[in-house]
Amino acid sequence: MHLMSRIQTYILKECLSGLALVLGLLVLAILMIDVVEQLRTVGGDVSLSLLSALRLSLMKLPLLIEQTLPFALLAACMLAFTRLNRRSELSIIRASGLSAWRFLTPVIVLASGVGLVSSLILNPFAARLTQSFEYERSRLIQIGQETLAVADTGIWLRQGDDTSQIVIHARRVEDSGRTLLDVKLIEEQRLYEGRRPTSDFAFVRRIDAERAVLNDGFWQLENLVENLPNLPAKRRNTLAIPTSLNAATLLDKFASPNSIGFWDLPGFIHETRAAGLDASRYTMRWYVLTATPVLFVAMALIGALACLRLQRLGATSRLLATGVLAAVGLYFLTQFSASLGATGAVPPPVAAWSPPLFFLFVSLAFIAYREDG
Repeated sequence: MHLMSRIQTYILKECLSGLALVLGLLVLAILMIDVVEQLRTVGGDVSLSLLSALRLSLMKLPLLIEQTLPFALLAACMLAFTRLNRRSELSIIRASGLSAWRFLTPVIVLASGVGLVSSLILNPFAARLTQSFEYERSRLIQIGQETLAVADTGIWLRQGDDTSQIVIHARRVEDSGRTLLDVKLIEEQRLYEGRRPTSDFAFVRRIDAERAVLNDGFWQLENLVENLPNLPAKRRNTLAIPTSLNAATLLDKFASPNSIGFWDLPGFIHETRAAGLDASRYTMRWYVLTATPVLFVAMALIGALACLRLQRLGATSRLLATGVLAAVGLYFLTQFSASLGATGAVPPPVAAWSPPLFFLFVSLAFIAYREDG
C-alpha cells in the first residue's frame, strides 16, 4: 500500500527540486558575501588569504543555512506551486477531484521532515562547526584574553592583555556571575626577546581564594593564599586584582546558544544552573529548536497557499506579496517572542511555540474556509 498517491509523490518531487535549487543559490550567495565579510573583518586585523577566508566561511555555513532554511522552504514551495500553476497542472489536479488537503499533504510531510533534520542533525553539526569557527577566528586575530566556559569541574575564565594573562577557575558562581566561590587564579607574564614580544608566557603566581567579587575595574579576593616561585606561601585577608571585565561583559562572553547543539543543550542547561548562572537563553534556544518542525510547516503552507490561486483569475502578484509579508512577519514575531522568553518576560515554552502554532492554525483555517466553506 502506497503512503502517497502518484500525484502527491509528483508534488513532493517538485517541492524537493525547488528546495534543492533554492538552497544551491543560497549557499553560493552566502559564501560569496561571507568570504568578503571575513576578508573585511578578520583581514582588517591580520593578513588573511582568500583560502583562509573561504575556510572560515565554510565553518560558518551550516549555521547560516540553518537560519535561512525556513525562507528557503518558503521559496521552494512558492516555486513548485507556481510551476504547477503555469503548466495548468494545478487545474488538472483540482479537476480530478483531489482536494487541497490531499495535494498539500506532501508539503506538510516535506516541511516536517526538513524541520526534524534541521533540529536533530543540522543544528548539532552547525553548533560544532560554529565553535570551531569562533575558536579559529579568535586565534587568527589573537583575541581570547577574556573567555568564559562552563564545564563539569566548574567555571573557567581567562582575562588579560598583551603583556599578561590570568586563568581563573571557580567551583560555583553567585549573583549572576559577580561572585566566584572556591577560586584559583594562575597569573602568567609574556616573555620578550629583547623588545620583541614572543608567544610564550612564564608563571608568575598562583592564588587560592575563598571568594572573588567582581567590582568596577577589579576582582576583590577574600581569604586567600598567594604562592610565588621560590617563596613561602602568604596568607591574606583581601587582595585586589585589576580586570577589564564587568558583569555585563562577563555574561556576554558566555557560550553563545548557537554554539551548543540540540542534544547537548539539556545537559548544558543543567550545568549552567548548577554553576549559579542564568540559563534562560539556553532554555529558550532548546524550546525554539523543538518548535522548528511546526515553524517549517507554517512557512511551507504560507508559500503554497500564496500560489494556489489560478493565474487566469488574476491577483497572483498580490497573493505572492501577501505570502512573503506573512512569512517575514512570522519570522520576526518568532524572534521577538524568543527575546521575551530569553529575558524571562514570557515562559520559554509559550514564547517558542505560540507564533508558529498561531500561523499554522491560521493557514489550516484558511484551507478549511476555501475548501469546505
